[in-house]
Amino acid sequence: MLRSLIFFVIPATALLATNMPPLAKNGFLGAQDQLSVEKVPIAPAPEPAPDDGLATLLAAAKDGDLEAQATLGVMYYWGRGIDQDFGEAKKWLTLAGERGHRDAQAKLGAMCFLGQGGTADEAEAIQWFRKAADQGEPYSQGCIGVMYAVGEGLPKDLMQAYVWLYQAQEGGDTDAAEPFQQVKNRLTPAQVEEGDRRAKAAISRRASN
Repeated sequence: MLRSLIFFVIPATALLATNMPPLAKNGFLGAQDQLSVEKVPIAPAPEPAPDDGLATLLAAAKDGDLEAQATLGVMYYWGRGIDQDFGEAKKWLTLAGERGHRDAQAKLGAMCFLGQGGTADEAEAIQWFRKAADQGEPYSQGCIGVMYAVGEGLPKDLMQAYVWLYQAQEGGDTDAAEPFQQVKNRLTPAQVEEGDRRAKAAISRRASN
């Protein structure tokens, strides 16, 4: 059973609303026990075109093609068009993530947190989430926000939680809405105003780079 207390922002809000563990003492829902391989928030990558087979994709990945490496990693993760292999998934996603592929970084964060393809490593997961979040990847922003909210792997800081969850929503992560509202309800109007200012400034900085 996975460690409890963190409400992961995953595309499974309806599922998490059922059979939910009791409210944690800090008031946030503990839903980590609901996670399964099928529910891990790893977005599907485009399938290779019919005339672009696995051998071609593998050759491109080995030749250093960034998107091919990221796509191959996701294919290995899901067992899509190839035998499922978390070790191989992590290998290819790491190659892409180390070269700055933000989606690969987000996927690696989830894998490291859950111990898929190796030993669970919360610190490593946070490192990958942070790399992706700093590039504006919304799922990672949501995860970091929730970690700050509950003090899981990061010091509890509701202002930081608000700023990251705000950015996650702005980036299109609708599943960040519930934890965002929970955090907002715990801040004063002045803190909300400051959080809005910080989040908008962060978004503006990324847009100008």
